[in-house]
Amino acid sequence: MKKHVKLLLFIFSLAFFVSQTMPVMAANPKMSRSKLSLIPGETYTLSVKNTSSSVKWSSSKKKVAKVNSKGKVTAVSPGKATITAKVGGKKYKCVVQVQKTVDIIVFAGQSNMTGVGNAFSAPKLTHGAGYAYNYVTARKKFTVLKEPFGFGQDDSYFYNGDYCRGSMVTAFVNAYYQQTKTPVIAVPASCVGSGSVSWKDTRYKGVTKRLNAAVKLVKKKKMKVGHVYLVWMQGENDAFADMSASMHKENLQSMYKKIKKKTPVEQCLIISIANYTKPNDFDLTKKFKRIQNAQKALCKSSNDFTLISTKATKLSDAYFQEDGLHIIQQGLNTIGKSAGRAAGKYANSH
Repeated sequence: MKKHVKLLLFIFSLAFFVSQTMPVMAANPKMSRSKLSLIPGETYTLSVKNTSSSVKWSSSKKKVAKVNSKGKVTAVSPGKATITAKVGGKKYKCVVQVQKTVDIIVFAGQSNMTGVGNAFSAPKLTHGAGYAYNYVTARKKFTVLKEPFGFGQDDSYFYNGDYCRGSMVTAFVNAYYQQTKTPVIAVPASCVGSGSVSWKDTRYKGVTKRLNAAVKLVKKKKMKVGHVYLVWMQGENDAFADMSASMHKENLQSMYKKIKKKTPVEQCLIISIANYTKPNDFDLTKKFKRIQNAQKALCKSSNDFTLISTKATKLSDAYFQEDGLHIIQQGLNTIGKSAGRAAGKYANSH
């Protein structure tokens, strides 16, 4: 027994000695990113990993993208530039594409479009896929899209307050970008508890104001506007109000006609509202179906409207909050992905 113990101790001692004396192979230095997609004015800080040596940074085209001594890249104007990091006698490179064209998409509707989910459960944004135009808090710049999308953008036309917790927009933009490879400028324009009458009468003005401001800023940054869409998810309030199908359609047509008259919007892309999962004495299930069918009919009869997702109508009770009306983040992710993919395909074909 003692011999076995001594043998084990010897083996462990030998292993420890070898681990301490064997040379450790250091990882090779490398650039933190080999490719970057930015829009004019956007910044991104690069670094060279696995080195403690000093780094000398340079840009092949400073009029496209410049870099400072700490690796901070600033996109200047559309084009392509190579950022080089020199460490000792070796060079490491990152190709920066400063985008020339962006698509502008306004996300409008009521609470489920506003986003009553959970930002922590939203997907990670694909690099370069999308930016937010926060008209209320950051009117003179575009910021990288993040959840909760639209938070803090309340004004006289739109109110979301604490309802804005996590939306379908990041999932939508990821799927759209995968189809088009064109970055999206996402414009928040939703209002909790809003009916189509208010959109026809007044809220359309808020959409017009924010959309035109976004277009103006894109041009100011020397980019081109590609497609311009209004993505719409609303109708729950109309169902509660027992609105007729014809009135719902008339309100949407009137709203869109007013927006189209004063903006370069091309199409209204509709995401169908979900089912009501807790029917009561007023038989809300049938009323929600009435609105869903009205939107389908509108998209079939009008060239201005296209139905891009009915995924919400297929969600089970597990994807709803306790009130049977508001959709949790996992459901919003599913809807956003479905709608974004369809919108991207529509953009490619038009």
